Amino acid sequence: MELSLWRNRSFIKLWLAQMTANIGDQFYSFALLWYLLQATKSGTALSLLVIPEMVAGLLFFLVGGVLADRYNPRLLMVGSDLARILVAIAVGIMAALGIEQFSFFLMAQFLLGLFSSLFQPARTVALKAIVPLEQLSRANAILDTTFRTIRILAPMSIGLLSSLLPLSALFFVNAGSYLLSVFFVYSISAALQPIQENGAPVKMTPSQYIKDIGMGMTELKRNHLLFLILVFSNVGFLVWIVCWNVGFPFLAEGMAQGDGSQLAVLIGSYGIGNLFGSLYMARAVYHRHLLVILIGWAVQAGGFLLLALGTEYHWLAYLAAAVAGIGGPLIGIPTVTAIQTKASGSNTGKIFSINMLMFTFFSMLSSMLGAIWLGKWPVEQLFLVSGLFLVSLAAIGFAWERSIEQHSYQQQADQSSS
Repeated sequence: MELSLWRNRSFIKLWLAQMTANIGDQFYSFALLWYLLQATKSGTALSLLVIPEMVAGLLFFLVGGVLADRYNPRLLMVGSDLARILVAIAVGIMAALGIEQFSFFLMAQFLLGLFSSLFQPARTVALKAIVPLEQLSRANAILDTTFRTIRILAPMSIGLLSSLLPLSALFFVNAGSYLLSVFFVYSISAALQPIQENGAPVKMTPSQYIKDIGMGMTELKRNHLLFLILVFSNVGFLVWIVCWNVGFPFLAEGMAQGDGSQLAVLIGSYGIGNLFGSLYMARAVYHRHLLVILIGWAVQAGGFLLLALGTEYHWLAYLAAAVAGIGGPLIGIPTVTAIQTKASGSNTGKIFSINMLMFTFFSMLSSMLGAIWLGKWPVEQLFLVSGLFLVSLAAIGFAWERSIEQHSYQQQADQSSS
């Protein structure tokens, strides 16, 4: 009989660690954006905040993947959280002292991106170690649902606290949440020792890092299905990022002639769709990960195509945003689950990091396209073209996925006949 995830103490502790850290992250993001808005009065400055994190990801995700596969992921997570505590405290002190030098905050964002690049592959490897393979999809869905629920509910409590406490105190709340995360992660009793070649640890030198990364690349080259899963789960972000950063704000402005509450409602509708998608994935049973990912992009495409009509019919825009939101978990959860189930134990962290590198690459490319080209289009045209792009992506993927499945069935039939 399958043991319930909620009776798996190690999983519960990892879930509690993520939940507390996610709550703290919401406090940090709100406090940082509001503080810098007051300090700089510049939308350009605020838009630059994401760049240091992306750069840190490009530089360190592969390092994090190698470390997660080589060393105890629990200790890597603890070390990353302790480092993030120091960063959050430093930013809180700067806010309390009224320091407004923007470069200091950019450096803090870079450091947070660095330590997140070490934490996320370690968490992926740890989850694979403490949860049976057949329960990994549900475990990932539970973690995803928790994150999305917090993202919807946290702003209400943050708004209340921000009226009662100094803004700088919210950064210290974030530090306290990371401290709780450290406690929960460190108390995980399950064996989380990494798989070592020849049963012995290897001294990590620059050449060894390169060799380890090459091992992950080689596995992806041999595992065509896993490589296609990574590609198709990330290519769609080429249009998604610009739709989120440019399309949603301009759509809201066109709907209400500058009323910011419309943007909040649109984002809230998308978040509700995310939550429904996560709840569905927590119950879903599937084995064809690529197929589910492609369905997710097809749902996103439907939402974007409906959003092209949003300026005329407001109720349709809210419904379309929710529909698009449903597709998100159908893309993200199967991707992580496929990495955990289809990658070898010695390369899970590295392949997860390669996936994050792909995501970062397409996100940055989308941002650049938005700045020089797509972001200048009428918002209806942006959503229409983006929706059609995702429809084409899904159609190509469906044909490819069907071909792979037919080839797999043929191989099984040949083996049975022989």
